[in-house]
Amino acid sequence: MVLKPREKIEMTTKSLVEKIRLGLDQVGNPVAVIEGDGNYETHHIKARSFRRIIINEGKSLDLIHSSREIERIQDGVCDAAEASENELHVCLRVASIEGGVELDVGDKQQTRIRIAHGKVELIDKGSEVLFYRPASILPFVVPAKEGNLDLLFKYLNFDEDHAWLMIVWLCLTLSTPRSNHASYPILVLIAEQGASKSTTCKLIIRSLLDPSQLGIQGFPSNRQDMVLAANNAHILIYDNLRYLSLKWSDTLCIASTGGNDPMRRLYTDSELVNHPFQVPLVLNGIHDFIEEPDLAQRCLRLEMKSIPEDKRRDEKEFTDKFNAELPEIFKGILDLTAKILDRLATANVTHPERMLGFVRYLAAAEEVMDMEAGKLQSIYSGILNDTQRDSVLSDPVALAVYKLVTEQGTEDEWSGTPTDLLNKLNDSMSLFGNRDRSFPTNPIALSKRLSALKAPLFSQQVEVVFTRGKERRITITNLDAY
Repeated sequence: MVLKPREKIEMTTKSLVEKIRLGLDQVGNPVAVIEGDGNYETHHIKARSFRRIIINEGKSLDLIHSSREIERIQDGVCDAAEASENELHVCLRVASIEGGVELDVGDKQQTRIRIAHGKVELIDKGSEVLFYRPASILPFVVPAKEGNLDLLFKYLNFDEDHAWLMIVWLCLTLSTPRSNHASYPILVLIAEQGASKSTTCKLIIRSLLDPSQLGIQGFPSNRQDMVLAANNAHILIYDNLRYLSLKWSDTLCIASTGGNDPMRRLYTDSELVNHPFQVPLVLNGIHDFIEEPDLAQRCLRLEMKSIPEDKRRDEKEFTDKFNAELPEIFKGILDLTAKILDRLATANVTHPERMLGFVRYLAAAEEVMDMEAGKLQSIYSGILNDTQRDSVLSDPVALAVYKLVTEQGTEDEWSGTPTDLLNKLNDSMSLFGNRDRSFPTNPIALSKRLSALKAPLFSQQVEVVFTRGKERRITITNLDAY
């Protein structure tokens, strides 16, 4: 008996709905959960991976579906998922569990890596965590039975202290699921041409944190492209940056600490959909492109060492050797992460900074590795201060105000109206003939710019206070002088 297309669609849709668990994830995407002998398999119903489920289900019913019929079946299963009113929490690569986290290995067997209570385990069944897998995902390497973190150092082109900061950042990024409470320091690698920054990104960082066909990419042209990429990868890596606009600096700040990107579901309707926007980022470049103070506070900026011509290695040989030792290196990272998580709650923070979660990881790592208390935290704090200072002093208003109370021969404190300050700064810049075109031309604009620079200037021990009596006054103080 030959079935009509509508009958074929109804038969396959009904069979699927009866067999699989349906619901909506935390963002509102219709998802299907397939329960087998091992761990759960989760699919976005509109994704290509679910089309294969439909094709196989059709074959089990002795039916062959056209592409149009498959789309209609997807629509029907989506409707059933929405009607089910089931709310499912679906994670990407990393998920919180009691006492730690679980990682999705990304293999066909739906294996998990459980990092909890100071231990690392491979879980092939019994996990109740739901993981979504983008089409670009690749599996982690199978970790060795014994880890050897020392092997990693010969592939990292940093000073030893900076190499440890990098390793702890890897541990944090590997074990921190996206949530309203999570934040990710943006890893910024600055190096001259030929210092292996691209190789470090695409080989070491990508392999240890989120193997993917995405590799490393050029910087996107718009925010929506980055949001889309962020919802399909645990980490994004952008290569060879030269400059960041104010708008992109603000966007990266949101990506680091979390936000949402509302957009219309379709161009033909007015319904807004909120896409979560939070993702660990790696940026590299030859030039120092971090200029905004607010972004600088969210970055871990590491400079890579120069590689002499006679010390450079063939890329294939370098890659083959790293991949051969990757199972031991990966197990070493997992073991260190487990120990850090076990100490995290009681870690002694000596140098609190804005990205406090990372500071706690550093404090816990110091205890795990029997380092001097505060050693890594102090180095990180120093990097932040240097990066913040560079970004502050690249702003012409911040630089002029900073010089006003810190240069030799100046007073440690200045007070006056916004008009007085504008005249004072104009006089000093005219004296040296270095007025910037972007410098404010009126007192109101100056006050607005200076208000936004209060926190960055304070990080450099220059305090700006606005007071209002009969007239508005600004007091600028060099705190180092007191």
